[in-house]
Amino acid sequence: MGNSLSNSGVLRKTPLTISSDTVVPLYRFDDTSLTRKVIVEFTMRFDDVLDPEKLRFSLDKLLSRRDWRKLGARLRLNHDGKLEYHIPEFFDEKRPAFAYSHIQHEMEIGRHPTGSRLPRPTASPTVLSDPEDFAPLLRRWGGPRRLSDYLYTDAPQLSLHIVSFADATVVSLSWPHTLLDAMGRRELLDAWIATMEGRDEDVKPLHGVLHDPLASLGTQPQEPYVLSHRRLTPWQALLFAIAYIWTTLFWWRGEETRMVCVPAAHIQALHKGALDYLAAQSEDSYGYSDDEKKIKPFVSEGDVLSSWIARLALLHVRHNATQTVSIMNAFGMRSVLARDLLPPTHAYVGNAVAGVYAFLSMRDLFARPLGFAAAAVRRSIAEQGTRSQVEARAAVDLRRGKSTVYGDQDMAPIMISNWSKARFFETDFSAAVVRTGTGSGRRANKVGRPSYIQPNGRVSGIPTRNSFPIVGKDAAGNYWFEGTLGRGLWGQVQEAMDLEHRFLTTPQQFEDGVVVASKEEQ
Repeated sequence: MGNSLSNSGVLRKTPLTISSDTVVPLYRFDDTSLTRKVIVEFTMRFDDVLDPEKLRFSLDKLLSRRDWRKLGARLRLNHDGKLEYHIPEFFDEKRPAFAYSHIQHEMEIGRHPTGSRLPRPTASPTVLSDPEDFAPLLRRWGGPRRLSDYLYTDAPQLSLHIVSFADATVVSLSWPHTLLDAMGRRELLDAWIATMEGRDEDVKPLHGVLHDPLASLGTQPQEPYVLSHRRLTPWQALLFAIAYIWTTLFWWRGEETRMVCVPAAHIQALHKGALDYLAAQSEDSYGYSDDEKKIKPFVSEGDVLSSWIARLALLHVRHNATQTVSIMNAFGMRSVLARDLLPPTHAYVGNAVAGVYAFLSMRDLFARPLGFAAAAVRRSIAEQGTRSQVEARAAVDLRRGKSTVYGDQDMAPIMISNWSKARFFETDFSAAVVRTGTGSGRRANKVGRPSYIQPNGRVSGIPTRNSFPIVGKDAAGNYWFEGTLGRGLWGQVQEAMDLEHRFLTTPQQFEDGVVVASKEEQ
């Protein structure tokens, strides 16, 4: 409750409470210090002409369902400083379920000054544009920029912005991170598509409309958290925060965000190299039984990609050989909570994510083959991603009343959020296609499925350096991710990737797809 000054100095008042609204507090994993600071934009390019009204009508129909109506709730701040939802009894023109905007261009996207620059797949790993370069395609003019723009305007949380061209369509969704995470976004898209296709019976009931299904998580731990010995004390956490802020705000000022395309052949070569290394290590291992040696070592493409990104991001500090590197992967909890708290028969559209951490030294990250770091990432997921460990981790945070920092106070953090399981490139809007785009016979993506997807986080008050959302794999097998680094570092990353690509088949100068440190550096 209360008032707020806008950027222009205008006093903004909290909108009046509507007596017919249903008031529900935000849940534990939704109202956090991090989610409050992030507005997420999610943009998909379709190489077909989509019917904007069909997209709009079907989303409006979905959010008008009795349970799904919660996604049209307005955000408010109560007297205790906690966020709460005010869910309208019905939606109308004055209080719509979502904000909608549409721009029509009577030209091909290739002739549009902004649309023509949207990234396309590349033949080698390539650093591409800043997502913000495409602002006219991402959002309506005057759209929300921060949480306060929702709190003091009675604005709906979801925004749908569509830009139509003669041969393509760009569809953008935006929302405050308090609303949903990546898998919540997948649930929303699936329900939207089912509604668009007239399959209303396939729309899952919304889970946790009035009560937090994760409220009990952490109340019944059965074992200690495996990283308890690496928990930073409050003093150590403060020193880590000070060092991180000093580095990001003073020592290496400024940040730059870029999209990156990793061609299918390149990630396949990295993955094969990692598997070959681990297989060789297994064969040479002593003390293992014959049966254990027969077990084929496994790392996923995501494990390899996380490790590879960490190397690229830390190239400029690779000389700090003894420094600890923390590779944190955002771990979606829905799969491990499916038996009790988050049944797959229902759609949980909220935040249900925890961090899993792989620790290794800077020396091991660069001097050892990539498979070594990828195996560390795989172990972190296997060890920390069980149902009992998710419970144990949540118990620590519940007891302390806040998120806990793990590692050491001098570590170099890398944050990865891999959305591959959400299969965003398989989003099927074919029911809204009114005309197939040109060149459809030569493209890899099917009609009505996106050829390019771009995230964009509008973050207030915190640095996002060394954070990397991985969008996933497109129809041709290329991976796309977004990353934020210190100003001036992306050129170094591109040089390293060029060298990788050039010497991919020269093992004397190249190990597992990443150029290794020289003898002097090791």
